[in-house]
Amino acid sequence: MTARARRYLANAVAACGTPAIVRLLLAMLLGSVLEGAVLALLVPLIQLLAGSDHPQVPVVGASISPTTLVVLAGVAVLLRGTVQWWSAVTSADLRLRTLDALRLRALGGILEADWSYLATQRRSDVVHATTVEAERAEAAFELTLRMMVDALLLVASAVVAVIIEPRLGLPAIGCLLVVVLVARRGVRRSVDLGVEWTARTMLFSATVTDSLSSLRLIRAHEASAQWLRLLREASDGGRRVQRRYVEHTAGTQALVSFAALGIALLLVVLGRTMGLGVAELVALAVVTTRLLTTARALLGEGQAFAHFAPSLDAVERIIEETAHAEGLDTRPRSSAATRPPDGPGVGRVAGEERAGVSRPLLELRGVTVGYGEGAVLDGLDLEVPAGALVAVTGPSGAGKSTLLDVALGLLVPEAGEVLVDGMPVGDPRAWRARLGYVPQQTVLIPASVRENLTWSAGRELSDDALWAALEGAQVADVVRRLPDGIDTVLNDLAQLSGGEQQRLSIGRALARQPDLLVLDEATSSLDPATERAVLANLRATGAAILIATHRASIAEVADAVVALDPDHLFSNEAGPA
Repeated sequence: MTARARRYLANAVAACGTPAIVRLLLAMLLGSVLEGAVLALLVPLIQLLAGSDHPQVPVVGASISPTTLVVLAGVAVLLRGTVQWWSAVTSADLRLRTLDALRLRALGGILEADWSYLATQRRSDVVHATTVEAERAEAAFELTLRMMVDALLLVASAVVAVIIEPRLGLPAIGCLLVVVLVARRGVRRSVDLGVEWTARTMLFSATVTDSLSSLRLIRAHEASAQWLRLLREASDGGRRVQRRYVEHTAGTQALVSFAALGIALLLVVLGRTMGLGVAELVALAVVTTRLLTTARALLGEGQAFAHFAPSLDAVERIIEETAHAEGLDTRPRSSAATRPPDGPGVGRVAGEERAGVSRPLLELRGVTVGYGEGAVLDGLDLEVPAGALVAVTGPSGAGKSTLLDVALGLLVPEAGEVLVDGMPVGDPRAWRARLGYVPQQTVLIPASVRENLTWSAGRELSDDALWAALEGAQVADVVRRLPDGIDTVLNDLAQLSGGEQQRLSIGRALARQPDLLVLDEATSSLDPATERAVLANLRATGAAILIATHRASIAEVADAVVALDPDHLFSNEAGPA
């Protein structure tokens, strides 16, 4: 548990800086000193209330005037409250800043991670780790700070107990240590339950995400009862874990409370036997009770921390796994002399060049990509000349999306090379700055049309440029009919039909003014007439177009066709001249 607490503090230092942590620790230390001072003043205060005109300060033994005592106690209480308030505000600020830093590091890692890693991650796991688990990690960090405060208060109470009566204070501390050592086993059990709870809640989040993504299918098949059963089972598993945790911690707390009461009563009886005065006995009882109560709270916080602490593992796992962000491709490059000879699975897709078409903008030479044991693409050669339209066809699973990922610089081939303007792609980010991509699944954000067009451009765009992109996507008239035109906020995507949403996505790609448009079934929601008009507009931009499609109408007008077969091989089908 100590090692986990150090990890939390290390994250806080990284997020907030060492000076901020030091200031908080000093405030906690000052608060504990003031708490000890207030407790130490209990003896003379009780003597004063008992009618003594000369109350005695413990240890010092000197008498103090009633006025001075009251003023001193009041100042101590006021300072203690002020320091505690400042500590609470500061710790909350540090805690929240640390949480935000953890979340943003994890999400930033996801946004910058290598595509081969992202392709293996379940979206619900990432969302769960950066929301539920991050918040539990924040709670664990809060508990870390509270344990530090209570540990200091525990020390202060112990010192005061020894000051009041060493013969009783030291045995009280000894009994306290025995209780804590016995209860430590409960902390280990809390860690195990915390790990199990994390796994259960991730399963529940995944089930919820999948059910929401499948609403149309669920309703069409009248399968609501079956999905509700899956959700109930996932929820029940998490609830059972939490119940075991509460049963365990509540039992431990009850045991410690019983032991604390017994120790306090025993010390009072011993004090009377030793002839201590009423003031000393009352003060000792208060201090001892405070000591044991603080120890009980510290133990409870330790158990809660142990339960929440594993959540940091889920967030840090993402940070660690995405630490190697996508960078330059430093693999040795093959040369033309070492390319595999033509043979099964190796061909060339060039088509008949149209008049005015220059050398290839994009070339794939002998590209091989595989997942697991099988190759999805095996020795693929492909040319996409500037200004040309190249269609990729084939059944599902034949490798169309993989081919597009290679073209986008998201996947690095296991063999072969990717050339742009005749040169190997060394920096995929620089290459993607020249691309416009429209995925198969339409992606719109709950913001204005303008923001939906510009968020991926990376620069400010004029209204003329935005309207030109909308015209090119055949969606300008639709946007003009919206209440606020280009500044209409798309809070409800039902404002646009499926085809209109898809055309808006095409407009977003056009707004980037790309050299190459990569389209993944990007016209699947368009009727034939609109599709022809959109393709004509895309070709008029002069950009090269690489499109994965099932539509024969697109293949018929393409300059070249890459036909991937079910065995992941490909054939050449030249389009019209």
